[in-house]
Amino acid sequence: MRTLLLLAVLLLPVRAAEGSDDAWKALLSLAGVWEGSYEGTKSTITYTVVSGGHAIVESMKMPAPQPDMVTVYHRDHADLVATHYCSMGNQPRMRAIGANSTAKSIPFRFIDITNLAKPGGGHIKDLTVVLKDDTHLDQQWTSVENGKEQTMTFHWVRKSK
Repeated sequence: MRTLLLLAVLLLPVRAAEGSDDAWKALLSLAGVWEGSYEGTKSTITYTVVSGGHAIVESMKMPAPQPDMVTVYHRDHADLVATHYCSMGNQPRMRAIGANSTAKSIPFRFIDITNLAKPGGGHIKDLTVVLKDDTHLDQQWTSVENGKEQTMTFHWVRKSK
């Protein structure tokens, strides 16, 4: 019994890292330009692999007068981290736990935030990246303000690599 328990404990980090590896490879595969919309508002995102393959910059170009936004993804051991540089002027950080991430769905959950204007102020709380296939991607952004959550789903189609 002790041997089985020890084996399970030793294999747990390997499984978490495998999930993280698959999710990281999936994020790397997004490199290129994507077009999409949310409630009829068209926009584009560009994924650029930087820093020798250790970070991915997502640039979201919104139609005027809305400001553009940037999200940077990187690994932190067996987990993935996303820092979102939001048009609200704050920077939420979210973590995708390796064991919960797959090549098809990467759930990033709120860790902390910088530059929050006031307690209860509006900010992004969670992001789930859903890779439907090589040319279709969904993002589910959850924002919160004064304890009220709202989820926005963007549907993206690859335009170029």
